[in-house]
Formats: sequence, structure tokens, C-alpha cells
Amino acid sequence: MSKLPIDVPKEKLQQVRMDMFRKVQREKRTKKRIFSVAIVFLLCLSFLFSIRVSPTIAGHVAKIPGFEEIVLAVVRDKGIKDVVDNDYYEEINVTQSKNGLSLTLQGVIADNTGLVLYYDADASFDMSKLHLEEVQLFQGDEEIKGGGSFTSNQSSQTRFSSSVDYSFSEPFTYTSKDFKAVFRFYEKDKGNIEITIPFSLQNEIAKEKIITANRTVDVSGQKFTITQIRRSPLRMAIDIELDEANTMQILALDDFAVEMENGERREGIKYGLSLGGDIRDGKITLNLQSNYFHDSDSLKILIGAVQAVPKGEDFIEVDFGTKEVLTKPDYLDWDISVAQQSVSVAAKKWDDRRAHSFLNSAEKADGTTLIYKSSTFSDDEQYLFETQNFENYDGKAKLYINYFFNPIGENIELNIPLR
Repeated sequence: MSKLPIDVPKEKLQQVRMDMFRKVQREKRTKKRIFSVAIVFLLCLSFLFSIRVSPTIAGHVAKIPGFEEIVLAVVRDKGIKDVVDNDYYEEINVTQSKNGLSLTLQGVIADNTGLVLYYDADASFDMSKLHLEEVQLFQGDEEIKGGGSFTSNQSSQTRFSSSVDYSFSEPFTYTSKDFKAVFRFYEKDKGNIEITIPFSLQNEIAKEKIITANRTVDVSGQKFTITQIRRSPLRMAIDIELDEANTMQILALDDFAVEMENGERREGIKYGLSLGGDIRDGKITLNLQSNYFHDSDSLKILIGAVQAVPKGEDFIEVDFGTKEVLTKPDYLDWDISVAQQSVSVAAKKWDDRRAHSFLNSAEKADGTTLIYKSSTFSDDEQYLFETQNFENYDGKAKLYINYFFNPIGENIELNIPLR
């Protein structure tokens, strides 16, 4: 069996050798430990920078401490692979420990649209009941508002690798490159554990590239306009406005993707913020895998299907007090049930999707927001199931439909010049 060709970046590896040597010296390891750690580190880096050769290799490398999360990100997101290939990923390697929990900030990706922290956690105790309650990020002494998305708890017993993703609704200004991240954990026996990790960015922050598109798409008389395309290292943002004169409420643009001149596709971000804004407000942003490091004369926008329902018939009404469905549109063929503070939906499968969020925002009878708490998903051979849980409330409520399979147009292609 022939071996897979692996492109080894010699200059990068030489730098890694020097960095690893200094790191091991600081930690005062034994000579045997120096050799083994260095070899593992070098092999991991060489695979990381040539990850495109084999997802199987990436799977093995992901098991090596310190690289799981960034390697997984490279495999599942072509934009992150570009970030690594173009040396925009910043290695941090700062460790802080408290109450038997050791946290290492492995690296950071930062641009004007967001900031992602990749970290490892090791502990001298069983971490299966350790919960990450909050992560605060500070630029200098000023807290960055909005909060980051992260996984709350882990099934691993003694170590795990994860990330925190900050997405900014407005372009973020880097007034300082000195930051600190404050992680707040809770564990039943140990109580609250707070770990602060300071770090500094070295890279110049990449400037967002903005293309004015203003291309209107007409699908069965329903119109929407792609106003602009904003490209940054972390994501490609497609800004879209819906026509107020539409007679149907557009719910979704399925399988939205961008095809570059070389035929390569950039699809929606599956492990991060994929949608910005509220489609009922008439303006949304779709976040795709970035093509920031690829310059071309044009790109092609692909839309698998446009899903829409009649305006004014895009919601159901329920009574949490009597546990009844009061009204639903005639076209809606879901099996809907109401329990105490939850609404369950069973929808017949239309493709191979294993989960779907069927309901969107909810409001009480007085027009105020009914606060959403959580969702659970499951499926069988014929149906998709979702249960949404809400705050304590025993009155009537209106729940807006987030998704219904009713394509009014399919396989749409649109060429966008970039120059």
C-alpha cells in the first residue's frame, strides 16, 4: 500500500522545533520527556498544516492533547483551514490552574467579526459533572459585551478540548491587543472555580472585505435582495433583505452556498453562528465558511430551495393553562401537543435531516416575549420530533413557525462579480 503524500512545511517545523525546545526547557522535563513531547508536537503540527491530505489522519491527530479542537475546526470548516494555512491562527499556550483544574488557552483566531478561543482543560478529578457557566472576555480592562457561545459541560472524565466563539454584530475595534478571558466553572463537590487567562495578540487584524452586490432574486413572485457580501478570515457574511410587498413569509433559504471560480464550495457554518437577524424583520445575514484568502473575479451563489408560507398564516396559538392547541394554519400537517411549559411537534420526514427547529419566537397574549429555555430533538424512520421548553406561564401564546417544508423555488444560481 502506498503512503499518503504529506506536505511538510520545513520553515514552520524549524520554528516549531525552537519553540518546543524553549517550552520544554521552561517546564524542566527530563531528556526522555523532551524527546517524546517534541516528536508528538512536530508530527501534530506537520499534519495540521497539511490536513487536507486525509480526514483519517486528522482524526488520529485530534486525539493528541492540545490539538483536538483546532484540528476538528480545520476538518469541518474550509475557512478555518485557510486561516491555518495562511498563518493567521495565533498560538497562545498559556496555562492557569485552580482547585485541581488546569486550563490551557491553546490559540486564538481574531478578526473584526469575531474572536474564537481554543482551549484544553485537565483535572485531577472527574470532570463529567463540571459545568462551564460563563466566559467573560476583556479587552484591556473593558469587558466585551454580548457573551460567547460554548459547550456548557463535557462527558470526559479527566480532560477535554473545546472552544468559545464570540460573534460581533458590528465590526469590532481592536483598541488594544491585550486581553483576558475569565472562565467560570461549577462542580458539585468543588463549587465555583474561576480561572483567568491573560493573552496578547501579535497578528495585524485582517480588514473586512466588503462587496456591494444589490442583486434581487424573484422566486414565484417573492423577492429578496442580496445587498452585500462581507468577507473576513472567520466567516463570509451574506446580507439579505426581503421585499416588504411579498405575499408569502420566507422562512428559509435551504442549502445556501457559494461556489468559487475553481469550483470549490463554501457552505453554511455548522458549528457556530450561521444566521444573524430575524427573518421576520426583513433583514438577515447568512454566515458561510470564509473564502477571505481567495481572490477571484466572481463567485456563484447557490440556493437549494426557498421555503415559504402565506403571510399571516405563519404561527400557531396555544394555551399553556388548558394545554390545548387553539389555532394552526390549514396547511400545517404537524402533530402538535402542549404540556406544562412545553410544545412538542412531530413532522413527517421529507429528506434525511435528523433534526430541525420547527418553531421560532413566542409571545404572550399581552404581546411580551415568552422566554425560550431549551429544546430537545429526536427522530425515527418516519418522523422528526422537537420539544421546546419555555418559562413558567399558564396563559395563551403565539408561536411563530421557523421552518415548514414548502419549496416555492429550487436550485437557484446567481453570479456575483467581485471586481
